[in-house]
Amino acid sequence: LEKYRALTVQSQNIVDGVLNGLLDYETKIQAVLEEEQETPPPRMIPLYATPAAAGYASPDFGTDFEYIPVEGSVPSGADFAVRVQGDSMEPFILDDSIVYVNRDPMAKGDVGIFCVDGDMFCKQYYKDETGTVYLLSLNRTRADADLVLPATSGRNLVWYGRVILEKRPR
Repeated sequence: LEKYRALTVQSQNIVDGVLNGLLDYETKIQAVLEEEQETPPPRMIPLYATPAAAGYASPDFGTDFEYIPVEGSVPSGADFAVRVQGDSMEPFILDDSIVYVNRDPMAKGDVGIFCVDGDMFCKQYYKDETGTVYLLSLNRTRADADLVLPATSGRNLVWYGRVILEKRPR
């Protein structure tokens, strides 16, 4: 600063011009670097193409899917998504809607994605003290689509995950 003040006005104007030019150059370089800086891609989860229907679909978990980004309305904790067909889970899950699923532990009353003897289901889960599993339709006019699996039934039950809902059904 002392050296700058010792300069003539004409020399100070030259130094000012050089400084302004350098500052402008650095500002432009910084803007280009910020534009070129890659933003990380969104996290992707599989959306299974074959619906978890009321007993009529058997998706091949692991091959029958496309990846969708986790953004917007997709819950951040979702591990995968499934398209549900049928009215047995209305009004909580509408026909042809996509549900997001995680692998959090199931509790009585949670809705989950299940495979029973090769058929896929989206149902509300209960298990009683005898080990009987109840997979229930939320739409009680579709109680015909409920499944009752006594512990001694010999039926094959596989749990894929818990459906993430805004509000837990009763």
